[in-house]
Amino acid sequence: MTMRAQTFSKYWRLLTMSWQDGLVYRMSVLMWRVRRFLAALMSLTIWSTIYASSQTGATPFGYTQSAMISYIFLVSLMQNIVMATALNGLAQDVYTGQISNQLLKPVSLTGYLVMQELADKLKNTSAMVFEFAALFLIFKPELVFPTVGIVFLFAVWTVGAIILNFCISLLFGCLGFWSPETWAPRFLFYTLLQFAAGQLFPLDVLPTLVQKIMYATPLPYLSFVQTQLFLGKLDGAAQLRHSLTLLVWILVLGLLAQFIWKKGLKDYDAAGR
Repeated sequence: MTMRAQTFSKYWRLLTMSWQDGLVYRMSVLMWRVRRFLAALMSLTIWSTIYASSQTGATPFGYTQSAMISYIFLVSLMQNIVMATALNGLAQDVYTGQISNQLLKPVSLTGYLVMQELADKLKNTSAMVFEFAALFLIFKPELVFPTVGIVFLFAVWTVGAIILNFCISLLFGCLGFWSPETWAPRFLFYTLLQFAAGQLFPLDVLPTLVQKIMYATPLPYLSFVQTQLFLGKLDGAAQLRHSLTLLVWILVLGLLAQFIWKKGLKDYDAAGR
């Protein structure tokens, strides 16, 4: 067997093992999926109620009812694809010394984490197909599919958002090298994310100054810009600008995560091991 084939076989086994590990506690997986489904259902129901109580033909926030329902449907889809991650417990694994098990294995730790993340994405996406089919039948969002080029760019931006979220998760994981108090920073981050990534409502309904502040962070690139692209709200210049900005954020946060991770490993004493 060639070296390339051995490497592929090794990471394929890592992927399958991560998939199996993720399904060990089936009730936890089920409850997580029920939570995500109910969150999307509640958001879509609230916005449907807001528009139902408005005057006929009114466009609150500059969005028609069909446009807003389509937006919430898409952003909920992006949340499930991008924000679901297997790295939520990474900081705790680092602080407790559990990560030593992976450091001692003849496998790249980055590769191990990537396979874990990929298995988690596949698990959540598999369940999401059925959940969003049900939501589609209930709310019937009027999704108009854009051109093939836009769909391709949307897919590229979605992959970019996944990589960006992976880098952010690694940065939070690095906290475990120096402190056991990792829950509070993550809680604050995800609270801010609900607002700054456009998960509660479109960012373009906010004042221009607030939008500029939001765009000074990487958070809109985790879901908002992708939905705007799909809904046809970005022209060619905006597409180029957002593509470059997304790439820059990935490079900056990726290099920063790599630097801090290496620095943390130098101080790592495998507490409890």
